[in-house]
Amino acid sequence: LLVSKREADARQFRDDHRPDHPHRERQQQARHRDPQVAPRDRLAYWVDAVCSTYVQLDCDNPFGTRSIDGEISINRLATLELSRVTASAQCVRRTPARIAASTEDRFLVSVQTQGVGVVVQDGRRVELHPGDFALYDSTRPYELIFEQQFQQYVLMLPGAALRSQLRDTETLTARRVSGARGAGHLMINMIRTLGAEIDTLEPASAAAVADGVNHILLAGLGTLAPAGRPPEARLIAL
Repeated sequence: LLVSKREADARQFRDDHRPDHPHRERQQQARHRDPQVAPRDRLAYWVDAVCSTYVQLDCDNPFGTRSIDGEISINRLATLELSRVTASAQCVRRTPARIAASTEDRFLVSVQTQGVGVVVQDGRRVELHPGDFALYDSTRPYELIFEQQFQQYVLMLPGAALRSQLRDTETLTARRVSGARGAGHLMINMIRTLGAEIDTLEPASAAAVADGVNHILLAGLGTLAPAGRPPEARLIAL
């Protein structure tokens, strides 16, 4: 019964977020958490919540209890899909089997706010500390590792849209953009402010705020250009 209720909630949330939805430009929210779920059912409940929020994934906790407890708060602001994940230790995997069974083409950006996270993709492994962010691509296998309690914001963007603005995206995955300075510092401050004040934004301001976050993301990823190549060479002139 719990799973079927979650599936119904997930379907309703996806319907509300259709590109042609009449209120698409307005802030929209959902939350995945149910303290009434029995301990033995929490892992299945969490996997269902993660898959309905992001892309099809496998989750487990190899670090102790084998269970996962957490909360996902979701907001849509114009074209921006922003969620905040607060959860216990776990491993999250986007496997070849999951990719083959779906048509999802998304880029995701993890912005670490508490604890330590690891992103693994395309032969690279990067460790994120509070303030750092990294990109990963749902069309290829990846793994997210959290050995202890953590919190992060996750941005989700259409794959085609980002590829139209940034070259060589396969060389940018699982690479750390530091939150200590530059675009990374701007990103973490903007995301935190947005998360705290999204309820107060007027719908007319939503598109401008979403564009601002997107521009800061592009600026941060642009700093990851290989040595000898100017960062701006990655940006595609529009």
